[in-house]
Amino acid sequence: MDLVLDIGNFRVKGAFFDGDQVIESFVIRPEKEHLEKALEGKRANDVLISSVNTEIEPMVREVLASQGFSYNVLDFSTGKVVLDVDEPESVGHDRIANVYGALFHFPQNDCIVVDLGTAVTFDYAGCDGRYLGGAIYPGMDIGAKALAQYTSKLPEVKTIKPPVPIAKTTETHIQSGLYWGLLGAIERITFEMRSTSQNPSNVKIIATGGLLKEINIEDLSDLIDLIEPQLTLIGIHEIMKEKKKDV
Repeated sequence: MDLVLDIGNFRVKGAFFDGDQVIESFVIRPEKEHLEKALEGKRANDVLISSVNTEIEPMVREVLASQGFSYNVLDFSTGKVVLDVDEPESVGHDRIANVYGALFHFPQNDCIVVDLGTAVTFDYAGCDGRYLGGAIYPGMDIGAKALAQYTSKLPEVKTIKPPVPIAKTTETHIQSGLYWGLLGAIERITFEMRSTSQNPSNVKIIATGGLLKEINIEDLSDLIDLIEPQLTLIGIHEIMKEKKKDV
């Protein structure tokens, strides 16, 4: 059994793997008691941590040690995926892990990963193991806050799919614009990225991220080849397997 942990700014995600199968996963607030409960009674032969939160990381290490887990912290600079961009040091760890996860699912295809979070990131991975770059787009929550902050009369709304596209109230007007605007952005950005390939029809598009729960999956079905909420964790596990082979 393997365990991978992804320590982010606002939450800790984890998954136990048996071979390539996710046996159990969790998403928790970055608090000691929540992590202790998630790991209680569990065992793993290997543990790999990916972290972008230096304040939370010591707590995670402490809990792992107290429960008898031996762990390693991921060093992305030694990965085999080539970061073919002008500023490789600025590529987020989650985006690199997503590339590994995408190529696990589609090793023979170029892939575009759409990670729907506070910011929506688009990442292009070549089947030859190169990360070629991407794009960043504001998520619906950012749009809702910006409209409320920079206008005098528009309220901040809950970012949900409105009942109908042609809305009847100010609140649903905003919700319609944010929801369908995001889907329109996904369609156009992935189209433009695909068009750079010599074989655009062979490029696979994968969606992941916390914002998936706010989007009707049927609305994504024409745009996306695979929806994989655990893509980042799968990618971290792929890196773990890569490191084991090198030992």
